[in-house]
Amino acid sequence: MSERAQRPVTSRVLVARLAEQVIALEDGVSATAGRDRRWVTADLEREIDGVVVAETGHGHVDVDLHLVADWPPEPLAQLAAQLRRRLRRSASMAGLGDRVGEITVAIHDVREPDHTSAVR
Repeated sequence: MSERAQRPVTSRVLVARLAEQVIALEDGVSATAGRDRRWVTADLEREIDGVVVAETGHGHVDVDLHLVADWPPEPLAQLAAQLRRRLRRSASMAGLGDRVGEITVAIHDVREPDHTSAVR
């Protein structure tokens, strides 16, 4: 077994994985790593796109979600609040609720619907 595989997963990475799952379950949004892939969290052998989780130094982790919304988007403030609620709930159920600090949601773009499959 490699040294990397034996390394324990930090709570920072566990929260990033939860955020990835929350985004994947939300209709109408997807994660974006950005053009230069700066919005990612390293997770052993892969990167979690669109999720940046940082230690605050006070026992908490702050979470930034970087997203693209589908057109027409639901009200963005409502979407952000729903994602924050779901992530806090998921973290609490995983025993990490006390670790999650601030959750920032950024919608970087709105994707138009794909009409290429529509019958004309």
